[in-house]
Amino acid sequence: MSVETMVAGLLGLAAVVASLRHALRWRRLPALARPAASRMAAILLLQFACVAALHAVLFPPGRPLDGARLVVMTSDTDIEAARDAARDGGILVALPEAGADAATAAGAQAMPDLATARRMHPRSTRLQVLGAGLEARDLDAARGLPLGFDPPAPPHGLVELQAPARVATGGLLRVSGRMEDAGDTPVELLDPAGTVQDRAIPDAEGRFQLQAPVRASGPALFRLRLQDGPEAVVPVDARPGDGARLLLFAGAPNPELKYLRRWATDAGLRLHSRMALGGGIALGDGPLAFDAETLAEFDLAIVDERAWTGLGADARSALLAAVDEGLGLMLRITARPDAATREALRQLGFALGEAGPAGDAMVVLDGPRRPEAEDADARPGSAPDAAGTGNEAMPALARQPYPLHAAGSVSLLDDASGTSLARWRQAGRGRIAAWNLDHSFRLVLAGHGARHARLWSEATSVLARPRARPRPRFEGIARAGQRTLLCGFEPGTAVVAADGTRLHPLHDPRSAECSALWPERSGWHRAGEGETAPMLYVHPADALPGLAARERRDATLRLAAIDRHGAPGTADASMASQRATGNARSGSGRGFDGTLPGTGPRWPWFLAWLLAAGALWWLERAARRIEAVRTRHDAQG
Repeated sequence: MSVETMVAGLLGLAAVVASLRHALRWRRLPALARPAASRMAAILLLQFACVAALHAVLFPPGRPLDGARLVVMTSDTDIEAARDAARDGGILVALPEAGADAATAAGAQAMPDLATARRMHPRSTRLQVLGAGLEARDLDAARGLPLGFDPPAPPHGLVELQAPARVATGGLLRVSGRMEDAGDTPVELLDPAGTVQDRAIPDAEGRFQLQAPVRASGPALFRLRLQDGPEAVVPVDARPGDGARLLLFAGAPNPELKYLRRWATDAGLRLHSRMALGGGIALGDGPLAFDAETLAEFDLAIVDERAWTGLGADARSALLAAVDEGLGLMLRITARPDAATREALRQLGFALGEAGPAGDAMVVLDGPRRPEAEDADARPGSAPDAAGTGNEAMPALARQPYPLHAAGSVSLLDDASGTSLARWRQAGRGRIAAWNLDHSFRLVLAGHGARHARLWSEATSVLARPRARPRPRFEGIARAGQRTLLCGFEPGTAVVAADGTRLHPLHDPRSAECSALWPERSGWHRAGEGETAPMLYVHPADALPGLAARERRDATLRLAAIDRHGAPGTADASMASQRATGNARSGSGRGFDGTLPGTGPRWPWFLAWLLAAGALWWLERAARRIEAVRTRHDAQG
């Protein structure tokens, strides 16, 4: 509750109490001694008039402004356009990014930010933005005002970039983005050693996708090389996997399990495996209790058909109950399905169709593409299989020639021809999959270890139990010397720069999990204490200029309510009336309705209060005299 509301409530309460007192006293007087009812009504009305006038003296109503136009110069502003706007009656101001020389040449007033400009010119109710658009610093100050903005042409080069800040060791870094006016210029992804890992030609919309294996743990800087522009840094904090817990059961040891176990170890998964050798002997980890508490500690169970049959009815029931609670389950088909295998698939909600041609037993996954520029197989916008060597042909893998069917299922893996090799369906809170692919270890032997890792990483990410693990992350691209949002970060923890400088993020009241941070230096920053704390990268202030220009342009366009096709929209007229009117004076810029509170003159309201108080005093004195005379006359009579 504001002070103004509290004062208004107290004054109103005082007026009501005083009016009740007068009314009760008037009713208790003898009929002959009572003042006239009209006099009492005038007294009551004047009391409320005094209260209203006193409130207006303390908090004068805002006066309507004259709708002056504030013309704001930003970066890349045309000097002549700024002069023309000033000659048309606009108040010309220049923000720091416009440059001191441009501001002087245009005759503009230099301002440190837009909020200051609004405080210095409170009569301005409209904005006109010139140049490339507003910085993030000024967006809040511009909200709520009608805003005019003639956007410049989209910047040339890299204008969009998406890449994860954290990748599990042994996994794949996937980078996507968009180039403006790229043409047939290839985009290359280089690892920290400078080796080209992937190359793609942007598609018709300028979009591309690249990927590269992440083989070592720790912070690393990949690079995106553009043929006609500067390189872009892609920071990656490579750590062991998310700690997903994998349960692996097999009817017998074989090369497929060997390389699957090796992948799980390299990816940082916590693995519990057990392979039957026959005669009650098993290889691997110790026996496992199939109860709800034990299975709740695992995220995915991978079982082949022989191990599924050997588990027993109670263990299978426990696994299915755990699936209902979120556990993922994959049944691998490794041999020609017999009646027991078909029954197991039926219990899991799957069915096998009619056998296809004998040639369907061998399949090839999506083929590799070499990163060399002369590679004729390079498809626009697509990414190759980022294997270590990448030049060998993709080997043929094995499958059973029976199509998988399941109501409401989704394909988990397709071969190069589009035939589904694995499908999954929802079961309670978990997922169940049937996997009709074998001999994937041949990928590793043929030099496509990254493709083998991606195969199982994607399957695991789809099927495993989801676990929310908040991680510190920057919202957007963090740049030195600029405000950025740090989300998923524990309040009170310091961010430590490479030189030991400790930064303390400030909590953002508009966000439940984000804090504001102003990094002074570029480079890696540790989000917390200890060697295991996540690493975050801050780009130099001038890094990725195309992305920064597009962000400014798009953010200003959204404020101006102009759609992507360039058709001018209408600013939200209700925004100004719904937001607090005090923000123009405070500089927060959260809204403005055409009046400036607290700026109206006080003396007319003080004069009104003085007249009302004088009239009230005179009426009360006169009423008391009349009451006294009538009471004496009644006593003498």
